[in-house]
Amino acid sequence: MSQIRLGIIGLGSMADVHIKGFEKIEGMRLTAVCDTAMDRVQRITEQQRDVRGYTDPRKFLASDIIDAVLIVTPHKFHPQYAIAAFERGLHVLTEKPVAVTAADALAMNQAHAQHPELIYSVMFQMRTDPLYRKVKQMIESGRVGKLLRVNWVVTTWMRTQAYYNSGSWRATWEGEGGGVLLNQCPHNLDLLCWLVGMPTQVVAQIGVGKYHKIEVEDEVNALLTFEGGATGSFITNTAESPGVNRLEIVGDLGTIIAQPGGTPVLTYYESAGSVSEFIATTPQAWGKIASNLHAITPAATDWGHHCILQNFINAIRHREALIAPGEDGLMSLELSNAMLLSGFNHSQPVNLPTDHAAFDKLLNRLIAQANQKKK
Repeated sequence: MSQIRLGIIGLGSMADVHIKGFEKIEGMRLTAVCDTAMDRVQRITEQQRDVRGYTDPRKFLASDIIDAVLIVTPHKFHPQYAIAAFERGLHVLTEKPVAVTAADALAMNQAHAQHPELIYSVMFQMRTDPLYRKVKQMIESGRVGKLLRVNWVVTTWMRTQAYYNSGSWRATWEGEGGGVLLNQCPHNLDLLCWLVGMPTQVVAQIGVGKYHKIEVEDEVNALLTFEGGATGSFITNTAESPGVNRLEIVGDLGTIIAQPGGTPVLTYYESAGSVSEFIATTPQAWGKIASNLHAITPAATDWGHHCILQNFINAIRHREALIAPGEDGLMSLELSNAMLLSGFNHSQPVNLPTDHAAFDKLLNRLIAQANQKKK
């Protein structure tokens, strides 16, 4: 294909962000938009006369003027539109998270498996951040060695009560399906799994409406166990200021400390050898293995939403390898669903993959309880 005809479904604020970045994309043109709100559709079609507008998703997907669809609706609608797009022979790029539940994400993966000729990607643009790309390269090159521990404290997500009050769907089990894990932290959970792999077990403590008048979680403290015995933790909330964003990845050969922000900091402590071997063989009762400190400056490369979109277009046109395959969207949902299952079950351990039926039952119960309180 010389040019990919792209359609967008869901015309909220994130759609505006994507549209502004279209001028950077090669091999693509916007041909159709869809939203159930006519005023949103008209706003786009009046600005771009060659773009056709729809308020009916079925007519949009069946329009025959699009080759691919970018899904930017509220996340609980992502599965139905992605699956319908696959059935129409359309390539799919969906915003994160791909769904609310791991069960729905799995259904999306299974639907895509029925159409392997189609490209399916998820908007995990943080994978293109030079900081995390460098961390991944260091891990894959063996500079950390066998994983011992990973800890991520990310509490820079402060939100006010006014923020939560700004939409009736916000911070509700029915409208969003969760709180800080599903709304603020999908990128962090994805990066965690992308960098060091999926945990095998989660134990979590959650705070539901602990700092805000909301019905979903605004604090999570989770302990993680990985295959091979490595351990970890994940801590987040929406109540700290200025908050902390610090990722520690500790291995037998070295330690990486990544601190994102306005001026990202990447530190690498390179051990003189294997720590485990030193522990086992040194005759020194108080011996310490030497280490060298390296302050690393990741290459200043372009990154962001448009990089994922360009990669998606290139994958359709040239079969370029995807940065964020849609199937990967399942990982962060398995992790967030497990944290909620554990938190609502008195911090009992939850093995991954999660019991999808158990989480669906929990979510339906939480929705019913919240609706009953509103009455």
